Amino acid sequence: MPFDPDRPAPPGGMKHRSDCGYIIAGPDDRGCCLIHEMWVDPTHRGSGEGRALVDHVRTWARDQGLWPLVVHCSPGNQAGQAFYEALGMRAVAIVYQDDLEGGAESPRPGA
Repeated sequence: MPFDPDRPAPPGGMKHRSDCGYIIAGPDDRGCCLIHEMWVDPTHRGSGEGRALVDHVRTWARDQGLWPLVVHCSPGNQAGQAFYEALGMRAVAIVYQDDLEGGAESPRPGA
């Protein structure tokens, strides 16, 4: 599995594993439920496994009183965007990033 299948859930969060993947989620500082990481084996993508993992988090988040459910998806991850939209989610934010190249406080590795 890519990512880190042994990565623990965040404080107050949850981790759910299936035979084909896993999902990690937890509360943020605003009371939202944030999906931190999700992975489905490529041979099982399109089988409903990802939907089942997200549905597991949805149930958990409701039980915890956390809402809305939030996930960050890179602009270039069009398959991920299509997946989340098929689950009824909608894009609500644009995130800007400054890589701080050459910055004295955050030098790049190997720089």
